[in-house]
Amino acid sequence: MPRVIVIGSVNHDRIWQLDAPLVPGGRIQFSSRATRLGGGAFYTGLQLLELGADVAIVSRLMQDEQGQTALRSLSTAGFHTEYIMMAPGKTAPLEIFLEPSGERTILAPTGRSQQLTAAGKLSGAGVYINALALDESLVEQIGAQPLVLSQFPLRPATPRPADYVISSRDDVPDDLNLAWQRAGQIAGSRLKMLVLTDGTRPITLFDGLQAVEVEPAAKVDTTDTIGAGDRFAGSFLFALLQGQAPTAAAREASRITAEWLRRRSA
Repeated sequence: MPRVIVIGSVNHDRIWQLDAPLVPGGRIQFSSRATRLGGGAFYTGLQLLELGADVAIVSRLMQDEQGQTALRSLSTAGFHTEYIMMAPGKTAPLEIFLEPSGERTILAPTGRSQQLTAAGKLSGAGVYINALALDESLVEQIGAQPLVLSQFPLRPATPRPADYVISSRDDVPDDLNLAWQRAGQIAGSRLKMLVLTDGTRPITLFDGLQAVEVEPAAKVDTTDTIGAGDRFAGSFLFALLQGQAPTAAAREASRITAEWLRRRSA
């Protein structure tokens, strides 16, 4: 059972299921509103747990009742929670507007870019990072781990040593060489490969010189893809830890993510 360190957010997602697309100045009804745990670390970690990994989360929760409840839920789910920092303050949910087409708009409160740190020494077979700000000691510990996968940050972020950088194709420059250059600014000299998902279109693996395309699994009809990219990342990392080549790992991660979407839609 490989030990994986997952670094990132655990959110309270308040999801509004809209009856129509968002339009400027429009008046839109919603059919449901529900709050559930979410966030990059949460969804990626859950996928890794389901695949059989031993998962420790590095994150921050508030010390209020919602934060304490989230901490207990994570522990019950099987996560190691000793690296989670409990901060004073009130939990602020992430507002997610989900359109009938599956398109989503996310409203996040300010002040979410505080540096993450880990209380204790990290040791694992692999690390996944989906966070912007990391303190110096955490970056140093990440550099000592044998395999590191980082999400491509959408805003200015702390550089961190990473072997693989993963992103949606929509979130990086169209020019692969420029995307590689920006990934290198984040991951440094350890960077081996850029992994780009693109919905139902081929997954692109780029090593700075050559691009390889991997056909994804069959499309799943669903209006809720929240967490799918994080699930893909967890499955991809687990396959790498099992010794699979990146192309095979991408294919396997796509299959596992499609199965998860199919189960949730059912």
